[in-house]
Parts: sequence; structure tokens; C-alpha cells
Amino acid sequence: MHSLKDKFDEVCLRIGEGRRLESTGSDPIFYLVFPAEEILDVKRLTPAWIAKLENQGWKVSTFSMAEEINALFLGHKLRPQWLLGEKMLLDTANRRGTPPDYREINKTLTKAVIEGGDLLARLKERLAETSASPDGLLLLTDLEALHPYLRINSIEAQLQNQVHCPVIVLYPGVREGKTSLKFLGFYPADPNYRSEHIG
Repeated sequence: MHSLKDKFDEVCLRIGEGRRLESTGSDPIFYLVFPAEEILDVKRLTPAWIAKLENQGWKVSTFSMAEEINALFLGHKLRPQWLLGEKMLLDTANRRGTPPDYREINKTLTKAVIEGGDLLARLKERLAETSASPDGLLLLTDLEALHPYLRINSIEAQLQNQVHCPVIVLYPGVREGKTSLKFLGFYPADPNYRSEHIG
């Protein structure tokens, strides 16, 4: 098994090659795949990785799924109703002496993430800003925040042929074969990725 350092070094090599291969039509998206139990290690290493990429001449922009989803929820027009519904759910569970069932809350939040298109729009905007520089590189972080709402492949599919700068995705999960990934290690393997996977 390769260390996080080895995987990151491999990503650095591939993004250098990816700029030359971009004309083939494949989007320059590179997944650094690591076990979910290494999430905290990746978070600790990310500032050093950004510095290394910048030393290699890249202008690094980051897109944190955790920060973007949080901003989406905080600014959503239905937030007051969500909070009221959550309070009612917790009060009911407390009166009954049962644990709260968060499935309905998660369904509501999933709908907000998927149907509004705000998350995808924010990502496309950051991609456009990053692509404006010939040395721009986008680093996607905190993918675990997508659980239980969606997986990154549904976003990647909507970006096909629209990615004009290298994108590194810090992916907590398991690689299975050449194109399949298991998000967080417990979702079913999904073979619908068109990107390169390292790890």
C-alpha cells in the first residue's frame, strides 16, 4: 500500500503530464484516493501539499465541499422551516423516549443540495476563475461532507468537457479496478468515473 506522500507525488507527476494530454478530450481530473480512516491525516497534510503545488508553479484554488454545503444550508430560504421541523422532530422523539429519526431531515437537505443546483453552480464558478490562469489548479477537499446527500461522480458527470484546468480531488474511499470507487469505503462501488485515480 502506498503512503499518502507517495500518492501525492504520483498526482503531481500526472498533472504535469495531463496538461500535455488535455487535447485528447479527457478532462484533467485526478483523484487521490485514500482510506476514510486517513481523513484527518489528509487534512493535516493539505496545506503542505498546496505549498508544494505552488512551488511547482501552480496557482492553487481550493473548493471545500464542507464549506460550500454549509454556506448553501445557512443561506437557504427554507432554513427557518428546517430548524422548526428539526425542533419538532426532536421534541417528539424526546416525548416518546425514542431516538430521533433523521431520515426525513436528510431527505430534505439532500433535495436542497441536488435540486437547487447551487453547489454545482458554485463549483463551475470556481472552475472558471481557476481556469482563467494558465497555471490554475483546483483542489477539491472535504468530500466526506457530501455524505449522505450525493457522491462526487454525479457532479463530475455534469462537468464533462467543461474542465479546462487540472483538478485534484481528495477522495476518501476505496479504489476498485481502473474506474470504480467506493465512497467512504462503504458505498457500493461505482464504475461511472471518467477521471484518473491514484491510490
